[in-house]
Amino acid sequence: MSLTLTVHQFDVDSTGKQVYVAGVVAASGNYSTGGDTLDLSNQSFIPSSQLPKQASLFTQTGQVYNYAFIQGTALNNNKVKIYSAGTELSAGAYPSAILNDIIAFSAVYPKLQ
Repeated sequence: MSLTLTVHQFDVDSTGKQVYVAGVVAASGNYSTGGDTLDLSNQSFIPSSQLPKQASLFTQTGQVYNYAFIQGTALNNNKVKIYSAGTELSAGAYPSAILNDIIAFSAVYPKLQ
């Protein structure tokens, strides 16, 4: 059960109040029913201590899996639910299609003031 975010790009908007973040999420281990945890607290490139205002995940390789970001109550307890044809992925080892997928992550954060 492990999802890891690697931030590739971030930019502050012209008002200086929001930060746009882009990166990729890599999966390893096993998926848990109800969603796997995505810890955003260890991202030093994100200049915010708050949860994102908006976040999304999507495949860049055309895999049949859909990814849904479920916002937590803190940076370290967000979830990602994975679906195929409308059905949540079963608990167990991640299939190779997900392990080899490029899962894009984008988010908008309030800037740390």
